[in-house]
Amino acid sequence: MAGLRTSNGVPLQILLAHLVFGLFLCACVFIASAVISPRLFRADMARLKPNERKTWHTNAVTFLPTFAVTYFAAPAVLAYAGPSGSFLHAATADTLRGCGISLGYMTWDLLVMLLDARDQMRAYGGASPYVLFLIHHTLSLAAWPYAVTSGRCVYFVNYFLVSEVTNFNMSLRWFLMKCGKEGGRVYFWNGILWIPLFFTIRIAVIPRLVTAYFAGDWSELGANETWAARLLLPVPILLNVYWFWLIASTAIKFLATGSETGVRKDALETKKDE
Repeated sequence: MAGLRTSNGVPLQILLAHLVFGLFLCACVFIASAVISPRLFRADMARLKPNERKTWHTNAVTFLPTFAVTYFAAPAVLAYAGPSGSFLHAATADTLRGCGISLGYMTWDLLVMLLDARDQMRAYGGASPYVLFLIHHTLSLAAWPYAVTSGRCVYFVNYFLVSEVTNFNMSLRWFLMKCGKEGGRVYFWNGILWIPLFFTIRIAVIPRLVTAYFAGDWSELGANETWAARLLLPVPILLNVYWFWLIASTAIKFLATGSETGVRKDALETKKDE
C-alpha cells in the first residue's frame, strides 16, 4: 500500500472518500428510481419483462457518472500542467475526486453484475460483453487507485475519466427503446448528437494519447509499472475505436433505410460503452 500514499496520505484520503460517496450516490439513484419510476412511467414499465423492470433501475444509475465524474474530470483535463510525454505527474484534487466517484460507480456496478448475473448478462447483450465489463471494472479498480495516488499515467486517466460524458446518450437510448420511442424525434436527435460528442471526446484525442504513449519517457516507470502501463493504456483507446465504428455504422444504416436491422444493435443495447 506504500505506493498509494504520498507523505501526508491526502491523495488516498480524497480518493477513498469520493469512492464511498460515489457508492452512496449510486444507492440513492437506484432507490429513487425504484420509488419514482413506477409512478412516472407506469404504462411503459408495465410492458416490460420482469427482468427489464429490474434492469430499469440499475440502468438509471448509469446516468450518475456522466454528470458526477465529468464535473471533476473536465476541469482536471484543462488544468493538467505536466508534459504529455511524462508518465510522472501528481494528480490534482479534481482528478482524485472524479476517479473516486468513477470507482465507486464501478464498484456498485460490479456488485450488481455479480449478484444478478443472469439478468445483467441479458442487459449487456450476452456473455461476451458481460465478461468484457467484468474485466474492465476489475482492472480499473486495481490500476486506477495506484495510478492517481502515486502520480503515474495521470495524463491518460484524466481523458479516460472525462469520456464518461458520452454514456449519457447510451443510457437515454436504452430508456427510449424500452418506452417504444424509437421512431420519435428525441430518439433520432439523441443518436445524431451522440456521434459528434463521442468523436470529440473519445476519438479526436487518440492521436494525442498515442503520441504520449510512444514518445513518453518509459524510464520514469519501474519494471512492473511499465509492463502494466504498456498493457492497459491501449485498451480504452481500442475500445473507443470499436464503439465509434459501431455507433457510426448504426447511424448511417438508420439514416439510409430508417431501420437499424443488419447492424450490431444488440451490442449497442449494452448498458454502457466505457
